[in-house]
Amino acid sequence: MKPINQNGLRVLYLIMLMEGLSLLGTRMTSMSIGIWLYYSTHQTTPILWIALFNELPAMLAGSMAGIVIDRFPKRLVLLLSDAGQAVGSVLLVMSFLFGFFSLPLLLAIVFLQGTCSMFQSPALQTVTAMLTSEEQRDRVNGIRETIFPLAGIIAPACISILYEPLGITGIVIVDGMTFLASAIFLLSVRLPDEARKNERNIAQDEQEAPRDIFAGIRFMLRYRLITLVVYIGVVNFLLNGTLEMAVAYVSGSSKKVGWEISFVLLCMNAGAFAGALIVAWVGRFRDRIKVMSAGYLVTGIMFIVFATVKGPIWLGFSLMLLMLPLPVGNAMISSYFQSKAPTAIQGRVFAFLYQTNMTSSSLSFLSLGPLVDHVLQPAAAKGELPWLYSFAGDPAVSGIALLYSAAGIIIMAVALTAFFRSRKLG
Repeated sequence: MKPINQNGLRVLYLIMLMEGLSLLGTRMTSMSIGIWLYYSTHQTTPILWIALFNELPAMLAGSMAGIVIDRFPKRLVLLLSDAGQAVGSVLLVMSFLFGFFSLPLLLAIVFLQGTCSMFQSPALQTVTAMLTSEEQRDRVNGIRETIFPLAGIIAPACISILYEPLGITGIVIVDGMTFLASAIFLLSVRLPDEARKNERNIAQDEQEAPRDIFAGIRFMLRYRLITLVVYIGVVNFLLNGTLEMAVAYVSGSSKKVGWEISFVLLCMNAGAFAGALIVAWVGRFRDRIKVMSAGYLVTGIMFIVFATVKGPIWLGFSLMLLMLPLPVGNAMISSYFQSKAPTAIQGRVFAFLYQTNMTSSSLSFLSLGPLVDHVLQPAAAKGELPWLYSFAGDPAVSGIALLYSAAGIIIMAVALTAFFRSRKLG
C-alpha cells in the first residue's frame, strides 16, 4: 500500500481538531437550550423533540448523502456542512435578538443542522480513509474517538462559566464561531481527491453508476458485511436508550441529586475517553472484528454489574468499565470499513452505516422509555414476578435495572456470535 505523507496526516489532525471545536460548541448550545427550555416551559417534551429532529434527516435520507459524498470533493461537502450549521446558528441568534424565537423555528433549525451533520460524519470517515494508510487507521480512529467524550467533559465546565455572563445568545454565537472557524480552515486546504478527479470512478468490479443510492448496500450484501451492520445496529439500539436513563437510575437509586450524578456522568465520559486513548496508544489491531466483539462482551457484562451494584462509587466505576470498550469498537468498525469499502463508494457505505445508527438510536429512545414507564416499572410496583425483580433491591429503579440486565445479556449474545463468526464477517 502506498504510504501516506506526513503532510496529509497533519491536515487530517487539523480537520479533527476543527471537528472537536465544532462538537464542543454544539454540546454547549444543546445544554444551554435544554436548560433554557426547561426553565421556560417546565416540560421535557420539547427537549426530546429537539433530539428527534436532529436525527430525523439521517433516518429518512441518510443513504442519499452518500451519493453527494462520492460525487463531489470531500472538502466541499465538509465546507458546505459547516456553513449550513453556521447559518442555523445565525438564525437562532437573530430569533433571540429580534424576539421571533419559537419552538417550531427551533425544530426547523435543528432539522437543518441535522441535515448538515448527515453529510459531515460519513464525509469525515472517507477523508480519514483517504489520508491514512492501513497501518495508521486504528490509531487515527482512536484519536478521533476521544473527541466526543472530551467534549462531554469540557462542555459542562464551559457552560457553568459562560452561561451566566453570556446567556443563551452568547453561547449560540460561540457555537456559530466554531463552525465558521472550521469553514475558514477548509477553504485553506486541498485534499487528494480534488487533484485526481478523473480517478473518482466506481471500481471496475463494482460496475455501478455513481448516482446509484444502493451501491453501498449491494457491496455489503455481496461481501456478507450486512450481518455485521445488523450486529452493530442491535448493540446501538440497546445502548442509546438505556444509557440515557443512567441519570434517572442513579438518582432513583441514591435518592439524591447532587455530586452522585456528577460523579457518575464524569465516570461515563472518562471511561469512553480512556477507551479511545487505549486504541491510540496500541496503534494497530490484527483482528478488528474480534477486538470489537470482545469489547462488546465486556460492555454486556458490565451492564449486568451496573444493574446490581449499589452506591454512587460502585455505580460510577461500573459505568466507566461499561463505556471503556465502546470507542474501541467504534474505532475498529471505522477502520474495518475504511479498509474494506472501495474508495468510489465509501461515501455510500458510511452514509448507510450512519443512517442505521441514527435509526436504531431513535427507535431506542422511542421504545425503551415507554417500556420502562408503562410495563417494567408498573409490574415492579405491583409486586409481579418478585423473583425477577429481587436482585435490583430498590423498587424505585427495579424496572430500569431489569432492562439493563436484559440489555447486557443480549449484547453478550451478539458479541459472542460476532466473535465466533468473525471469519465469515470478513
